[in-house]
Amino acid sequence: MTDSPLAAAGAPIRSTFADDSGFAELLQLFGETLPEKRDAVRALYREGSFEQLRIWAHQLKGASGGYGFPDLSDATAELELGCQSSDAERINLAVNRVVDVLNRIEV
Repeated sequence: MTDSPLAAAGAPIRSTFADDSGFAELLQLFGETLPEKRDAVRALYREGSFEQLRIWAHQLKGASGGYGFPDLSDATAELELGCQSSDAERINLAVNRVVDVLNRIEV
């Protein structure tokens, strides 16, 4: 799974629906949950709750795609796969990538 060129460059990430006025309120609500999402992924990782982390990643993968954030969907898909394989290094890298993408989302 690949990131867009913007995501690869570390630039801010905007929803593919950012210019759709009908999505403005939904995107604002999604944006308000970003700190909670960052805290959740970090806490689950710290606790070693990899099955819960896999479920969390799966849910966010679907939601982020629906909100027009394919980079976040790709990052959470990788995290889900890492948790399924129980590969500690892959999980660590994926958690860092998810947090990075969450930090760069602008709504």
